[in-house]
Amino acid sequence: MSDYPARKPITEIDATVSSIKKMLVVGAVFAATGYLLVGAALFFELTEFHPLLDDFFTSFPDTSLAGGSGGTRGAAVNGALAEIHKWPSTLLWLKLGGVAHVLVGIFVALAAIVRALSIMPHRLGYEMERAQE
Repeated sequence: MSDYPARKPITEIDATVSSIKKMLVVGAVFAATGYLLVGAALFFELTEFHPLLDDFFTSFPDTSLAGGSGGTRGAAVNGALAEIHKWPSTLLWLKLGGVAHVLVGIFVALAAIVRALSIMPHRLGYEMERAQE
């Protein structure tokens, strides 16, 4: 009796290879989604958020983003501040969601690599047996 584990059947190895391919596709989809979310966050930050800040500081130079000023504020200042204050949470959600998706994609790909490495001895045994025939 051998101390080595029994070799897996070739059908099980092929099924495992098929599931590894599916895992890699899922990991790639998660990573691509993550990169799209982070890219969207950067796009919105540069095209929407920064112009709002520039317009605010040009239009209301004596008012801070926190809303403090020396006098009473009008509806225009309040409207501009409300528009500016809605963006940071959206940008944060896009960036964190994107990074999380990328990390999940990497984890799934690493799990697929571990599964592939675990079947290598069995597959190598079949290839060596086939080469000897």
